[in-house]
Amino acid sequence: MKYEYIGHGKTREDAAADAVRGLTAALAKDGLGKPVSADIHEEVIALPKKKILGLFGGSDAEVKVTYEIIVKKDRKPQPKKAKPQPKKEYKAEKAERPAVQERPAKAERPAKPEAESEPIEVSAETVSKAGDYLKTIIDGFKVADAKITGEVKDGVLELTVDCDDYGIIIGRRGETLDSLQYLTSLYVKKLCGRYIRVVINVGDYREKRVETLKHLARKEADYVARSGRRYTFEPMNPYERRIIHTTVQEVEGVESISVGYGQDRKVMLQPEGGVRFRSDRGGRRSYSDNGRPAAKKAAPLPKDFTKFGKIEVNSNNGEE
Repeated sequence: MKYEYIGHGKTREDAAADAVRGLTAALAKDGLGKPVSADIHEEVIALPKKKILGLFGGSDAEVKVTYEIIVKKDRKPQPKKAKPQPKKEYKAEKAERPAVQERPAKAERPAKPEAESEPIEVSAETVSKAGDYLKTIIDGFKVADAKITGEVKDGVLELTVDCDDYGIIIGRRGETLDSLQYLTSLYVKKLCGRYIRVVINVGDYREKRVETLKHLARKEADYVARSGRRYTFEPMNPYERRIIHTTVQEVEGVESISVGYGQDRKVMLQPEGGVRFRSDRGGRRSYSDNGRPAAKKAAPLPKDFTKFGKIEVNSNNGEE
């Protein structure tokens, strides 16, 4: 039986401690004891990001812990072997062996469904306070007639902003919107005393961004598959990088990896098995390693061409 839990915190250690606390609570709910620290497997999903100018951006660290309980089956006691008795020599007729009966095949047992994690309950008061907190920040942007509605879906607090000027709230590549989402998430965590995922959407920006990333991932993956070269995207947050990885898995012959650190972490696409180089036969002109066009091959020499010809000396010795 395997238990998994994802923890969040400002540092990697805080996220791991939060995950262990959640794992301990899940085990206690099932009537099991405290997990053994030596048997807990930790996996870092995301490292913490620093804030921009100490106010915007950044994110908590995410650590997933896995704890597996091995149920030992009781072994049946084997009967003691009897001492060998001395063989008696006698002749007897060979008895016919009975026909071996085929055993009926064992019916396959249906797999037990995995226990679904219960969604976190968020009170209406928390939703209202989170909306008021976000409204206070947006009013500082001098955005007129901004309306905020909130609801809870599957344990996720979703806040939707409706206003006339979406651009100032979204910002460049959604950086301002991500910063607002991060600040609101910290405020909700302070209210509830635990991490609750908060998603802020403005004018269906999130849905449009997801479709744009999927289209871009398919387009560049097709390019990598055809050209055999690498392609690197611009830096993205963990959520957007996860969308790229998931979409590229559908393209055969292309794999995706994350490179870089912190805010410069990005996704790179490459052919499976490494980069392939194009041959010089046909197609476009080939290029050498430094990017310049390769030199053209010299024309073949005629068959009657002699490598060393006869040298004639002028007999006049320079006289006219």
